[in-house]
Amino acid sequence: MKAPEMTDELKNGLKALKMRASMDPNRFCKKNDRDGFPKYFQMRTTVANPADFYHSRIPKKQRKRTIVEELLVDSEFRRYNQRKYSEIMAEKAANSAGKKFRKKKKFRN
Repeated sequence: MKAPEMTDELKNGLKALKMRASMDPNRFCKKNDRDGFPKYFQMRTTVANPADFYHSRIPKKQRKRTIVEELLVDSEFRRYNQRKYSEIMAEKAANSAGKKFRKKKKFRN
């Protein structure tokens, strides 16, 4: 197997795979030990079974080219990310407000 050429699209897909544990809180994913990207890997295309044509296939209009595009369209994933982002920002704002107050108090003494 030869090493594939690293494009921006491949890098984004690999980043999404590395962060898959934080995308779905109900699913357990093994933690990645590597810091960078793997040198050798393969990308695959999923081909639908002809027997599943009417009930379990994804229509062409809903198919996306990459994992990142699929995640950006997924409404549940976006809702979860927005909620987590707002929680983190509120926590940071609360922590920074306390730090400012303590700094001002120190300067007065």
